[in-house]
Parts: sequence; structure tokens; C-alpha cells
Amino acid sequence: MKKILLFIIMLFPLVVNADIKVVSHLIDAEIEIAGGLNVKELIVVEGDGDVFQRTLNYYSFGDKHWTSNDEVNLDNGIIYNGQSISMTTVSAFEFDGKIEFGSYDKYIKEKFKEFDIKNPSDNTYSYTDKKDGTGTLKINYPVKNKKIAFYINYVVTNVVVKHEDVKEINYTFNNLNYDAKETFLRVIIPYQTTDDLYHVWVHGNQSGEVQELVSKSGDRAGIYAYFPKVNESINFRMTLPQNQVGIDIYLNKSQIEALDEIIKLEDNKLKDTNKTNTIVSIMKYVLLSLGILYVIGSFIFLKYDNKMMFIIYLAFGIFICIFNYLFKFNYWYLYLVLIFPIIIKLIKKFIKK
Repeated sequence: MKKILLFIIMLFPLVVNADIKVVSHLIDAEIEIAGGLNVKELIVVEGDGDVFQRTLNYYSFGDKHWTSNDEVNLDNGIIYNGQSISMTTVSAFEFDGKIEFGSYDKYIKEKFKEFDIKNPSDNTYSYTDKKDGTGTLKINYPVKNKKIAFYINYVVTNVVVKHEDVKEINYTFNNLNYDAKETFLRVIIPYQTTDDLYHVWVHGNQSGEVQELVSKSGDRAGIYAYFPKVNESINFRMTLPQNQVGIDIYLNKSQIEALDEIIKLEDNKLKDTNKTNTIVSIMKYVLLSLGILYVIGSFIFLKYDNKMMFIIYLAFGIFICIFNYLFKFNYWYLYLVLIFPIIIKLIKKFIKK
């Protein structure tokens, strides 16, 4: 019985107490006319620590930069990888309320300087390009049981791709596994448009909400997305009229007409996602139904006192919990179903006494 109880306890999700915990993450991105992606991140944290670290990425797919000798793969190929990250501004300030998109500048009192190893100090940062499509940003700023907002402004260079019919960006914000309570994303295009060549897709957690930014006159300007949880990454993909990104001399060029194939790929992804969502929904209902039946069935042990049956019944309950955990449904109350047959067993023993 003790071994069974120990295994039951191990099934419950563990919470790791990190020194610094991310509360909110706001990502504000704007596509530049020269093909870069200008990103402003606001990361609100709380806890206790002296250094905050963020891994940035300029590669979205694979681990190399595309060259004209490489294959043009429109299904998340390396042609969409950027060239580098150019750090613009790093700062931090005490967070005392809600900050909206575009209102960061009035809160920034000091732009941090790069860390000097000969004269180390707070309010500094270091950025190291790992040459694998990622870079490590370390911000030296004390977080002492207050909510602090870290502000990062950088440019992912040459991340737009030139096709014969459209310009395109297919970028993934990686390394978002902070377990933040909320993540916001806004992407703005260079000029508002009503052109039929403009399309947008967003890939992330299914629990997210995405809406298109549209002016009063009907012009489309980009997208806004909200995610209550992000497991690892958020991807967005946009096709744009050629004149949206007018300076394209340094961009990757596919030399093909790509729009129809891109739309076909994304339509197929949507169909696959819908099928998966249907299967997941069915699995959730089946799992919840099994949990309810398991609780009701536990009362059979008031009448029968069969040790082997009890062990098999507990094993079935453990299977329900493992299924709940492995498929990340994480219905916390399903972990409690294992308690019911044990309680019934204890009640029966008490009645016998």
C-alpha cells in the first residue's frame, strides 16, 4: 500500500520554484521595408535574482543559412532563416501596472550598456551569437521581490523572402518555455493594405486567440494574438505585395511563384489541425467519462473485499492519471480519482471494526 501511495504522489505535476518567474510576455514586431523584423519584447518577471537570460533566434527552421545553391522548400525550409540579430536597446524598470503595445518608451529611463568584464556592474547586458541561429542575451539587473519589466529591442535581419509573385516572412519566436501566465504578440506590416496578395497564418497553442488588425476604412495592418500558455514557440507567416518590402537586395530570393503553393500548404495544415483537434476533444470526453465511472465504481469495494480486484482497479486509475499527464490534459481533479477506492477501502475496514 505504501508503494502504491508513493507512486500516486509522483504522478502529480511538480512545480519548480525558479528564482525568477515570468508573469507576462509581450512581443511587438514590425516588418521593415528592408526585410528585417524589428522586435520589441517586454518580459514582466517577479522573484529574486540578479541575472535574467533570454535565448533569441534568427533561424526558425534547421540549423543553417540558406544559399542560392540550396533547395527552395516552402514547407518551413531554411530559406526563411534570417541572417543575424542586431541588438538595439536593452533596459529594465519596475512594473506598476498594465503596459500596452507601443507605450514602452515613456517607461525607459536608462538604456543599458554592454557588460564590461573589467568593470562589472548592474544595469548592463551581454549578447553572444552562438553561430547556430541563436544568441544568448544576459541582463544584469537585480530582481528583489518586485515585479520588473525587462525591455529588449532587436532586429532579425534579412528575414523576409522574395518570391516572383510576393514577399514572404515565415518566422518563429522560439524558446518561450517560461510558463508565463500570458503571452501577447502583435505583428505590423510596413503599409496598410487591401491587396489580395496579403495573407497571414499563426501557429501556436490551440488555446490562443488571433485577430486581424483592420482599420476603420477596411485596410489590413497586421495581426494580434493572445496565448494563456505557450509551450515552446509561436510562428507567424505572412505573404505581402512586393512593394511592402522595397529594399530587397540582400534578401533570399526563391525565383519561383510561391503564393498558390503556400496557400495550399497552409490549407492542408489547417485540415490536419482540425482533425487533430477533433480526436483530442473525443479523447478528453472519454477520459473525463472514465474518471466519473471510476469514482462511481469505487463503491463496489463496500461490498466486495478482493485484494487482487483492488490492485487491478488501482492500476486502472493509475492508467487514467498517466494518460491525463502524458497527453498534457492536466485535469488536476482526475488525479484525485485514485483516492476514492482507497477511502472506500479504509471506510470498510473501519465499519468492520
